[in-house]
Amino acid sequence: MAEAPDDLEKLLLDVRKTISDNKVFMERLVDEALETDPEPEDDLDGDPGEGDFEEL
Repeated sequence: MAEAPDDLEKLLLDVRKTISDNKVFMERLVDEALETDPEPEDDLDGDPGEGDFEEL
């Protein structure tokens, strides 16, 4: 029965390491996404939409 606590402790350590690794991975993804965020589109300088014309 002494093996069960050792196995549980090993499993707990593995789970904590996986959680830590996943946290680091997600932080890197967020940082990368913020760095490569596309520039906002300049629709204001383009062709006016149908609703932008003044009725005569």
